[in-house]
Order: sequence, then structure tokens, then C-alpha cells
Amino acid sequence: MHTEQIVRPDEVGISAHRLDHAFGLLAAAVESGFVPGLATAVYRWGKLVRVGYAGSRLPGEPGFPVERDTIFLIASLSKPIVCAGALLLLQEGAFCLDQPLCSFIPAFRGSGKEEVLLRHLFTHTSGLYDQLPESPELRRRQAPLADFVQAVCQSELRFPPGTYVSYQSMGILMLGALVERITGKALPDYLRERLFEPLGMRTTTLGVPASGMKRVAYSLPASFPPGTRDVGNDWNTPYWRGLGAPWGGVHATVEDLGRFLMHMLGELEGPLSPSLRATMVRDHVASMPGVPAEERMSNRWGLGWRLGWSYFGDLVSRDTFGHVGATGAVYWADPCSGLACVLLTNQPRLYRDAPPEHEGLLLRYANALAGAIEVG
Repeated sequence: MHTEQIVRPDEVGISAHRLDHAFGLLAAAVESGFVPGLATAVYRWGKLVRVGYAGSRLPGEPGFPVERDTIFLIASLSKPIVCAGALLLLQEGAFCLDQPLCSFIPAFRGSGKEEVLLRHLFTHTSGLYDQLPESPELRRRQAPLADFVQAVCQSELRFPPGTYVSYQSMGILMLGALVERITGKALPDYLRERLFEPLGMRTTTLGVPASGMKRVAYSLPASFPPGTRDVGNDWNTPYWRGLGAPWGGVHATVEDLGRFLMHMLGELEGPLSPSLRATMVRDHVASMPGVPAEERMSNRWGLGWRLGWSYFGDLVSRDTFGHVGATGAVYWADPCSGLACVLLTNQPRLYRDAPPEHEGLLLRYANALAGAIEVG
């Protein structure tokens, strides 16, 4: 595994020996052949401590090594990014969280959808589908995103909004449609101008043209329970990579995503105000009386960010925020310890069906990183 140390770990209260051990867990997963390729970056108190990368960006093709600036499809790590872009408009007074989506998109009506507030879209409490029943057919005919939006507007809700937490990619799709309706700009252009360029995220894009596929890592197929998802089969096609799905179509490097996390921690200047960043990482589900108490305790969401989740490890604080992506990706930041991590891979089986020797790799890596802290 190639590693590049940017600052001495002891300068930020991290044990170099324990950090080596954490990186060794990832190296073993690549050396065994389980993970074709990966890149990771570790930060503390706003400083990039170490970058590591290993394996191949094309599974089964060792002649195409992952490098420090390899671009990965980050899947659902896209969601907090799209939410942040939409919330820039809230910061400017374009909308309020408790306005109904139909005030902006009149076609989004019927079957109780008039009760869906923008807050519900950010917190996975809208009642919308994660993936539409029509999604496989839409992908087969390589439908544009406008067709997905139309299908959502015509869909039924799975439950009354604000009464349950259920992960919903289609809610993030509708936030993208909201941005385009308010600004008159295509979402990829808006994010580039308002978020990526101000933060110095020079290689990050929502969607990637066919010409850019030469630079990206290709993902292995996903392994989801039958009938629950329709992703994975077309991840590496020009159609899917170029579609720019708001719920999972961002392409980025580990260090670009690190810049986003550093901005969220207040360690890097950028377009999101301190009050907005604080609001994004506050538990909004906790204040929804219609959500069952057990759900409020175990399914904590800020605006786009999952809070204190098990995939961020056992040793981080409940204030830790982050997200996972189905391509085998995770990023998180703990404002209490100042520790932050980005890990991008092309192995979706990190989440399920991993061989015993690599089971729980994401959690074990996070635990080893948090365990490397020596000075609070």
C-alpha cells in the first residue's frame, strides 16, 4: 500500500504505530484480492495527516493502479453534498424547511404528497421510495432524470410524511429538482459553481462524461438482497456515469471529499455559514413527534448527514456525522475528537457478504483510527 504522510501524526496527537496498523487492515484487504482498489485520507484538527492508496482501479487489471488522485464513483456519499448545495439556497432565504415541496413543484401532488415538507426530504422522513418500482425500466431505456422526477410526482407515498424514517434516494432527487426550479441552472453546473469551486474540490463532478471514464475507478457489481435494489448492473456504463443522479452520481477523489468534511468542521473557509453547518449536523428527527420513539433514538439524521451511526465505528462520539455509499465508500467526521476519514473503494461487498476475514472492515478501520488518538 502506498502511503504519503503530510504531517507527523504526533503533531496532531495520533500514534504513528497505531495509524500504521489501521492502514494495514486496508492493505491486507487489497493483498488478499477482496478489495480491487482503494484510497483513503485521514485528518485531525483540520490537518491532512496521511493518504493511502492501493490496488487497481479496474478490477482484475493490475496495469491500472489506483493513485492518489484516482476518481471514484462515491454513490450515496453524494447525498450530503447535494443537500449542502440545496441548503445554500435556504441560507439565502429562497425557502424554509417547513414549506411543502409542492409550493415549488406543483406536479408533486396527490396521495398525500401535499404534506411532504422540504425538511422531510433532507431527513428521510418523506414517505417517498428509495428506488422507484419503475426504476429498472427507466434505467433499461436510459431515461433522463426528468423522467425519474415525473415518476416520483406520480408515485404513491409509502407512509405519511413525518411518521417514520426510511431511507429515500428519491427525496434527494426531488431536492435536486428543487434547486433547478429555483435557480434555473442544471444541478451539476450549480454544484460546481457554488460548492465545488469555492472549496477547491477541483476534480469533483456530478456525473462524468464518457471521455472522463479513462480516469475513474470501475466498481464491482453490487450485492443487495433480491428485489430490494436495481443498482450495480449499470454502474460502469456511460449512461449511469453521465446521468448525474443526485442521490448517487458524484465522482470525487479522497482529498476533495476531505475538503468538504473540513469545511463542515469549520476548519476550511467556504460557502456554508457556521449557523447552516451547525443546523446540518443537528438531529432533526428527534424533534418529530410523529416518529416512534425507538426510531428517533436509533435512526438519527441531520440535514443530509447520518449521525453517530455504527458504520463510523464504536469509538467515535454521538456527534459524529457522515455517510456510506453502496460502491464501498464511507466518510465521517467527529467534531469532538477532530478526527475525520474518507475511504473510497470499488468493492460493494464491504457492507454485506464479505468473507469472514474481512467482515466489518469499515468498522474495524474506523475503530483503529479512533484508537490511534493519544492526545485529546
